[in-house]
Amino acid sequence: MSKLVFGSILAAASAVTIATGSAAAHNAQQAAKAPPACISTTFQTELVKEACAKGGQHEANNVMKAFMKEKKIKSCNQCHAALEPKYGLKANGLDQFRKAGGK
Repeated sequence: MSKLVFGSILAAASAVTIATGSAAAHNAQQAAKAPPACISTTFQTELVKEACAKGGQHEANNVMKAFMKEKKIKSCNQCHAALEPKYGLKANGLDQFRKAGGK
């Protein structure tokens, strides 16, 4: 009987070890699939700040493209001096964004 109890404990411990290893492997895979984070850590607009928190640089690009389409802005370069990876603004870029209705 003690062999049966010991075997059950050993099997349970093995299952926990395998499950923990699987969870760690899954988390590593998810991190590898995660979209690139936004490079900037300070934000002057709520739109981009929220997008970066939600889905990184990819989400920020998507919301800005939707904003541009809605506001009929034809080019990212209207407000940005440079694009990837930092998306630096022109001197009047933030003013143009706000004049278009951005917050």
